[in-house]
Amino acid sequence: MKRLIRFSVAAFVLVGVLIFAAALAGGLTDDSAFTPAAREAAH
Repeated sequence: MKRLIRFSVAAFVLVGVLIFAAALAGGLTDDSAFTPAAREAAH
């Protein structure tokens, strides 16, 4: 049972890292998203 829990946590972390890497590679974290104009549009 402990092994299954440990595997689940490891798989969850791995998926999170892969999503984050894909976001960086795809430009989802583009610098233009953090400009003052973008912040005003978000409010």
